Amino acid sequence: MEPRTLRENVADLLRRAIIEGSLPPGAELTQAQIAEKLGISRGPLREALGQLEQEGLMRSIAYKGVYVTPLTKKYLGELSSMRAALEAFALSRSIPRARAEDIDRLNHIVDEMRQTAHEREARCLVQLDLAFHEYLVRIADHDLLYKMWKLLEIGVQRCLHTRHKIYETLDEVVGTHPALVAAIRDRDMERASQLLTEHIAEAGEQMCRHWAEDNPDGQEATGVVEPGQSPAEHG
Repeated sequence: MEPRTLRENVADLLRRAIIEGSLPPGAELTQAQIAEKLGISRGPLREALGQLEQEGLMRSIAYKGVYVTPLTKKYLGELSSMRAALEAFALSRSIPRARAEDIDRLNHIVDEMRQTAHEREARCLVQLDLAFHEYLVRIADHDLLYKMWKLLEIGVQRCLHTRHKIYETLDEVVGTHPALVAAIRDRDMERASQLLTEHIAEAGEQMCRHWAEDNPDGQEATGVVEPGQSPAEHG
């Protein structure tokens, strides 16, 4: 396996573990242990960790170690507000540009979401939820907008995995997606904007409430787990 491919595979593995929560916020990544477990040298591992740090999933602290970045209340609020601004702009361009095949594609994604929720496939449901909003941005036909939205993608994925665990049933994930597609089909800008704004705002509020329940003292996590302290104790 080429070093570059190995680095990418390691980065993908760790990225998925962070996004899906098996590597929780604040967890320390010990390079020696990871390298031994994966049977690789530390060179590709360091490169993979550097890539994930650039993506905002990890934080390297001198003389301490490498840690999974926390989902702080500030970050959740900023992510929600940026996503709302970008997708609202995307919607303003997508509605007049949406073709019949675009509506069919969005409806197809919604149908897949329903089926996946019924089958309780949480990981797949996150990807479909993300695919719906990505396609909405693609319809806008704005390259710079799409690039900016993609910068938020990893953070959105991470939040979606956490948010979907809050629901009592995965069927709730489908939510207002069908109504949003209908509004786009009818070129009802006011209705579509209202649905999208409420959808993203509700997601942000749910995440912030969830954060507050996990951090009752109101303290933002530093991303550093002290020696002898578990990530859960760290908060």
